[in-house]
Amino acid sequence: MNFLNRCNCFLFFLCLLFSATVSVAEENYPVHPSQTNQLQNQVDDLNNQLDIRAMEADGLKSAIKDQQEQIDMLKTNIASVYKQTISDAGVIEKYKLGNSVYLQTSYYDLVRENNMTDEKHSDNAFTNLLDLKFSGQPTNEIQFHTTLSMYKLWGTWNTPADVMSSDFSYSGKPSDSGVKVKRGYVDYRPDWLDQYVNLTFGRLPTSDGYLTSYRYNRPVQTSYPDLGFSAESDGIGLTFYFENPVAKSINLIYARSEDDTDAYPFQKDQYGLDDIDFYAVQANGELPMGSDSTALSFQWLRVDNIRPTGDDQIRDMIAYYKLPIQSISFPDQLGCLDKLTFQMDNNRVFDSPVDFFASVAWSSTNTSKDQVMVNGQPFDPSILPADLQKYTRYLYLLSPDNQESHDGYAVYAGLRYNFEIDALRNPKLGFEYFTGSEYWVGLNVSATDPYQKLNTRGDVWEVYWIQPFVEKMLQMRTGYQVIQRDYTESLLAGLYGPADTTDEDDTLFYMSLDFIF
Repeated sequence: MNFLNRCNCFLFFLCLLFSATVSVAEENYPVHPSQTNQLQNQVDDLNNQLDIRAMEADGLKSAIKDQQEQIDMLKTNIASVYKQTISDAGVIEKYKLGNSVYLQTSYYDLVRENNMTDEKHSDNAFTNLLDLKFSGQPTNEIQFHTTLSMYKLWGTWNTPADVMSSDFSYSGKPSDSGVKVKRGYVDYRPDWLDQYVNLTFGRLPTSDGYLTSYRYNRPVQTSYPDLGFSAESDGIGLTFYFENPVAKSINLIYARSEDDTDAYPFQKDQYGLDDIDFYAVQANGELPMGSDSTALSFQWLRVDNIRPTGDDQIRDMIAYYKLPIQSISFPDQLGCLDKLTFQMDNNRVFDSPVDFFASVAWSSTNTSKDQVMVNGQPFDPSILPADLQKYTRYLYLLSPDNQESHDGYAVYAGLRYNFEIDALRNPKLGFEYFTGSEYWVGLNVSATDPYQKLNTRGDVWEVYWIQPFVEKMLQMRTGYQVIQRDYTESLLAGLYGPADTTDEDDTLFYMSLDFIF
């Protein structure tokens, strides 16, 4: 009991002591109610800021997630594009696909003066010429080439039929905006023959001329001489290659011209013309000249089974005018034409800035002497009305009656000087001369220059300037031609009709912008 009383007394003493201590602390550090509110407000502000930061953190997490998704999608797209690019590049590399564009916009100013009649005519024209070239090599043995072409006067919509375009110049005469097939052929060089033999078939690369590339300053479009045969053709060729420092190759070519209508494409129409055959043998070589070489070509060409032209028109005129004609027959063939052509060219002769070329050709007709027979007698154009007699002038092979054969010749030469002036983008100045005899047959049917100067029976001089703007891509060409014509050229580049005497002076000023890509 005494012990408990003592404990109670001790606890009571401690309580009194604690109460006194608290009272002293409250007296020494009093807390005002406003301070408590201020502290509470600060705590609330801190809590609000924490809530705002938490919301911003949630938004940032969402934005990061969206950006990550976009990055993942971009990676997927890049990978897809990369794979497609690699695939396309693989196809292009595998098949060696290629294409090129040639666009020529030209202005021509033409003047023709006939000194025999004192007649003078002048005209001007703007033209657009577009060539689209595509090529592919699916294997080491096979190559494919095609050229699609458009040639037209500005703003015209006439068709090839309107301009009397033959298949030889189907793409070479200004017509409408339609794209035509100028070339489309396959080269096959079999490995089992060590690729020393090449078979070419389709629409052959026989147009645009080899030496013409100097004047147009564009890549060579054909390997055949300009004075031999420059026309669009369908056929087949065989080339043999040699490992020889001089003799390089020999070409054997066969082409055909067929006069038929679309109504019966695999049959002969009544009174329709039969085929005209073209045969050519060409030897190609190089003549070493120091550090460079001169390219050489020699070609023999025969145009066989030459048929009369204009027979349908004559029959139609007889029926229309009800002429007293009981029977009319046309020869199966008029004869043949042979041509021999030699050509040479050299770029940078003896390492000089001069390019040079020259070509000479000989042509010879051999008539069958067969004539159009009317009522058992040779056809006399005087039985037709006077205004129609002119249409009968081109019935026969280089003659008015198919009784005489003729020989002709031509010479074509040119120089081109390369100015090595970087400030002017290395321009070029060229000179060309051509002469053709009375009975020269040019067969330069598909040439796109207005006068087709290589068919001229007379003399032609030409000077031109080539000004590059973007090297090998954009250039301006301007030039001037003077033609002294001694004989008419007749039909199809001199093949049909007589060569009549004339005295005509023609001039041509031209300017063009050429894009090559």
